[in-house]
Amino acid sequence: MCGIVGYCWPEPVGEDVLSNMVERIRHRGPDQTGYFRSGSYNGAMTRLAINGLANGGQPLYSPDKTVAVFYNGEIYNYPELKSGLEQKGYVFSTGSDGEVIAYLYQEIGTALFEKLDGMFAIALWDARRGKLLLARDIPGEKPLYYAEHPSGGIVYASELPAFKSFPNLSRTLNRQAVWDFPTFLWVPEPATIFNEIKSLPRASY
Repeated sequence: MCGIVGYCWPEPVGEDVLSNMVERIRHRGPDQTGYFRSGSYNGAMTRLAINGLANGGQPLYSPDKTVAVFYNGEIYNYPELKSGLEQKGYVFSTGSDGEVIAYLYQEIGTALFEKLDGMFAIALWDARRGKLLLARDIPGEKPLYYAEHPSGGIVYASELPAFKSFPNLSRTLNRQAVWDFPTFLWVPEPATIFNEIKSLPRASY
C-alpha cells in the first residue's frame, strides 16, 4: 500500500503544504517519500516498497524526463508491457513495474490505460502539455480523491485527511452522504462525506 498526493494550482501555495499532505497519509507507506515540483504542479508519494526495492522510488519518468508519474498499486502485466517497449528501443532504468506507465504514455498517450492490467491510482504530469492526468483501475481497488477549485486548480490524494493540509479549501458536510453511509455502509461514488471532494470513478481518467 502506498499513497499519492498533489496539486496543480495557478497561484503559489506554502512550501510546506505538500510535505504536510504526505504526512497525513504516512501510514500508507513508511519506506520512502518522493517529491516532484514543476511550475504549477506539485506531487508526492509515500511508498511501501514491494517491487523494485532498491531503485523503485517515485516519481518515475519517461526517457526524456517530460513525463513524471506517481502511482499506488501494482501493474500485473508489466513484464509483457516492458518487453514490448524494449523491442521498440526503450531502455528501462528501474526495477519498478510502474515505469511502464510513463513509457507507455510517451508511446501511445492516454490509450495506455486500456493496456494496464492491475490495481492502481495514477497521477501523471505531462510537462510538454502542462497537463495533469489522474486515473483509477477498473475494479476501483485503489482510492483516489480530488477537489476542483473555481480558479482552475485541482488537489488530489489517496485519502481524505490529506486535504486538511491544503489552505483555503472548503470542506462542507455532504448531508446526503450522512444518510447514505448507514444505509450502504459506504458513500456511493463519486460522492464523499464532503461536498467539495469527489472520488475519481473507477475505470476512468
